[in-house]
Amino acid sequence: RQPVQFIVEALPTFKLYKTESILDLGCGVGRNSIYLAKENFEVIGVDISLTALKIANKWSKKEKLKNIAFVQATMTNLPLCDSSLDAAISVSVIHHAVKKDIIKTMDEVYRVLRKNGFFLANLTSMKDPRYGTGQKIENSTFLITEVFEEKRFEEIHHFFTRQEVSKMFKHFSQVKAELLEDKPHYWKIAATK
Repeated sequence: RQPVQFIVEALPTFKLYKTESILDLGCGVGRNSIYLAKENFEVIGVDISLTALKIANKWSKKEKLKNIAFVQATMTNLPLCDSSLDAAISVSVIHHAVKKDIIKTMDEVYRVLRKNGFFLANLTSMKDPRYGTGQKIENSTFLITEVFEEKRFEEIHHFFTRQEVSKMFKHFSQVKAELLEDKPHYWKIAATK
């Protein structure tokens, strides 16, 4: 239920960029969306899972938040207008796809951000211990069996090099990529349109 640390640490940056509206891409049950709404941002949480969105909606109603909405959609086809949001975040989501869908997702994020819009995300790096495990789907992409809360499921993971991160964000005017201090197998990406 707690927001991830790099989202909490981004609050001064959101304020610096005069952020009012934020997209939470792959919001899940809403932990980052709820946190940002409580910080007085207008938040749109998007996720493919209807079950997760029902939990997020219930939680936001319990918190009496009026500045948040949840939408079911894929990350490759966002039902949002061009240049309509000040910022976007994505926590541990975009790398769960094949390369063509990651590229399409990045195009969608770029499309919905306003000029000077800010994007903050994390992506798995090639330093991740899961790299090379599971079934190879394409270069740097594997179908890996995960265990979470006693459930086993298969999930796609794409692992990024620094050069690939730069290529993915080539349309953005500024991009900073660094390994997360608390999870050094993840890239933390901060990009400005």
